[in-house]
Amino acid sequence: MIAIKNEQYYEKLKKRQSEIIRTLEHVRKEQRTVDENKEWIDKTGYNSRCQLLGSLAEWYAKESARINDALIRFRQGRDGICLSCRDSIESYRLDTAPEAIFCAECQRSREEPAALRSTHG
Repeated sequence: MIAIKNEQYYEKLKKRQSEIIRTLEHVRKEQRTVDENKEWIDKTGYNSRCQLLGSLAEWYAKESARINDALIRFRQGRDGICLSCRDSIESYRLDTAPEAIFCAECQRSREEPAALRSTHG
């Protein structure tokens, strides 16, 4: 049963990876189109478009790297194990985010200090 569930997570990751690659290729194509079109009347619009496309490309590249790391963990048989406490990651977390690297408790403990810093800073 666990092997079947793990295979489902792996397939979900592979599908998401191919979606990200296609999207990233599209964003980069848009970046090239914007860069090649030097006849922008509205420089603010041009700068805004460049910034948006750059942010999208960066976000998708980071997500692609996270998924790639998760696929490596799957191939090495280290999938579903929390990188902090080494316990199993809850299946409900893996159902929605098969690239998860922390169990719910460890993820919460990592997020709480950051939330406290931002409210007390």
